[in-house]
Amino acid sequence: MIRSVVGQMAGLCGFEEDEARFIVVAVDEACANIIRHAYGGRTDGDIRLACSTEDDRIEFTLTDRGRAPQHVARLQPRSLEEVRPGGLGMHLIRSVMDEVRFRFGEEENQLQLTKLLHPGRRVPSGAIIE
Repeated sequence: MIRSVVGQMAGLCGFEEDEARFIVVAVDEACANIIRHAYGGRTDGDIRLACSTEDDRIEFTLTDRGRAPQHVARLQPRSLEEVRPGGLGMHLIRSVMDEVRFRFGEEENQLQLTKLLHPGRRVPSGAIIE
C-alpha cells in the first residue's frame, strides 16, 4: 500500500516514471529498515505514512513505535569499500532524497524524507495524505 501511495504522489508531483520509481524504492527501503531495526524483524509493528507537498517539495514522513537506535551513528551508511551483502539502504535513501531527517522520542520515531521538485514545477500547497 505504501509503495502505491508514494508512486501516485510522485506522479502527481510531475516526476518522470523512472524518477518516481526511485522515490518509491527509497521509501520502501526506509520501511524495510524500520521493520528490520526498530521492530527487530517483526512485521506486525505499525508504520504510519504521511505525504505532504509544498510549492517546491514533496515530503514523506514515516512514523513508528519501535525501538529507537541506541547510537545515531548507526544510521549512517556503511563504507562502500566494505563489500558484503546488505547494509546499503541508507546510501540508496540519501542518493535519491534531497533531505533525510530523523527524530526519536519516548513513544514514537519519525523519519522525514524530502524530495525537491524540479525548477518550474509546482504542486498545490498543503496537499496531505495520511
